Amino acid sequence: DVYAGGTFTSIGGQSRNRIAKLNNIDGSADIIWNPNSNGQIISIVLSSSYVYIGGRFSEIGGESRNQIARVNLTDGAADLSWDPNAGGDVFSIAINGDDIYAGGSFFSFGGKTRNNIAKLNNTSGQLDLNWNPNSNNIIKTITVSGEDIFVGGTYTSIGGQSRNRIAKLNNITGAADINWNPDANSFIYSLNISGNEIYAGGLFTSIGGQSRNYIAKLNNTTGQADLNWNPSPNNFVYGTIVNGNDVYAGGTFTSIGGQSRN
Repeated sequence: DVYAGGTFTSIGGQSRNRIAKLNNIDGSADIIWNPNSNGQIISIVLSSSYVYIGGRFSEIGGESRNQIARVNLTDGAADLSWDPNAGGDVFSIAINGDDIYAGGSFFSFGGKTRNNIAKLNNTSGQLDLNWNPNSNNIIKTITVSGEDIFVGGTYTSIGGQSRNRIAKLNNITGAADINWNPDANSFIYSLNISGNEIYAGGLFTSIGGQSRNYIAKLNNTTGQADLNWNPSPNNFVYGTIVNGNDVYAGGTFTSIGGQSRN
């Protein structure tokens, strides 16, 4: 199965509002699975028997849900007992065991003040009252590695530290790692972890102590940019995926890695 989200109202031969499950062989939409969102879907994450969805909606799966929801993997029905109630758009969701991390452009979660990032209980959807990094601007991407939560966006302060657009947070306290500071000079849109390395994509031209155009490989421990890895695209990178020895990148560039690529 392939799960797709966006602003569409039809896909794979079916009427589907902004989200669909597609067959990975022929691209047809699943005739049963239809959460039917009334607004844009921006993030989709799978876990066990559920699909976690974030975006810019107020109803999904036939239930009132503000910007984040959990739906059934089989029929797309909204989980009646899971309703975190975000007070603004959710751009990124990451799952780590019993915890759900949500980032976006919001100022409350579950009726409590939360600026752009929050930690939820995977089972109940309840807000973690003790975890509050308090980002001063938008969170675009979240990825998890063990006890560390890596977050990218447009902020300049998070977890009690001055941090420009990229930070490593503690999964228990929410505090920013005082020694990890790649200091991107512009927005981060994508983060992916592979072993001891993290790949960042965005609008920056400097990160990890090096001149890097829009994409970089950073050390998970030091935050320094890899001296030898520099694809140097000629324009922005909005999405990256790591698969083994390969990194896939998408954006607005027309050249990257020494080749013409649109």
